[in-house]
Amino acid sequence: MKLVTWNLNSINARIDHLINFIKNNQADIYLVQELKCTNENFPYEQIKDIGYHSYVNGQKAWNGVALISKDPLQITHYKIPTFIEDENARFIEAEIKIPSIKKKIKLINIYLPNGNPIDTEKFEYKINWMKKFNEYILYNYKNNIPMIIGGDFNVIPTDEDVYSPQNFKNDACTHPLTREQYRILTNIGLTDAVKYFIEGKTNWTFWGYRGGGWQKGNGLRIDHFLTSSDINDLIKSVKIDRTPRGWEKASDHTPVILEI
Repeated sequence: MKLVTWNLNSINARIDHLINFIKNNQADIYLVQELKCTNENFPYEQIKDIGYHSYVNGQKAWNGVALISKDPLQITHYKIPTFIEDENARFIEAEIKIPSIKKKIKLINIYLPNGNPIDTEKFEYKINWMKKFNEYILYNYKNNIPMIIGGDFNVIPTDEDVYSPQNFKNDACTHPLTREQYRILTNIGLTDAVKYFIEGKTNWTFWGYRGGGWQKGNGLRIDHFLTSSDINDLIKSVKIDRTPRGWEKASDHTPVILEI
């Protein structure tokens, strides 16, 4: 099984990029974020035409996540069960099966809040979102539920995951409280798959539009896969495909591919 996470930064603006990538990549499931469209405006038909099903949690103008799958999926949640009052479309969960694992696996796609600037309510919302999310993940972990969590976490886990830590010292993605909440997940036993499989300083998943970040190689890592121990044993490879970041009018993120 091959899974891909990719923040598209507007699915309708980059539907041709997505279609071309799917045709060549042929993964089983795509976890996409930052749709910037409502459910009604999602390009279902174009994705159906290439043989995939779409499951969407959209929102006007901002946010939005979706699962795009070769086979039908059973969607279990569109909101974090511990944070159902959240008004933003940042979460979608399905259950999938792998023959070698007896229990159903929770496949979770997230678009975690950016949180900038850090002296505003946006950062407070980010940390609260992370705490509510962690509550749910800890519950699943304590009940021995296999999990694959993918998406745009808007977390730079360590200084090794950004081209210039000094430039991001006041950023919400590197804030000690942000990193603390992220470490809760890795400390309980979830594996940061990209960090484990790809050497630091070569594992960027994002290059900003400003200042020629892509051209200069000034990247950072904020797109992650976290996997539980029963999944870890089955991981065949983790790759970052930089090619789409070089396309005309590209997303500022590039796909991360997990094969199990």
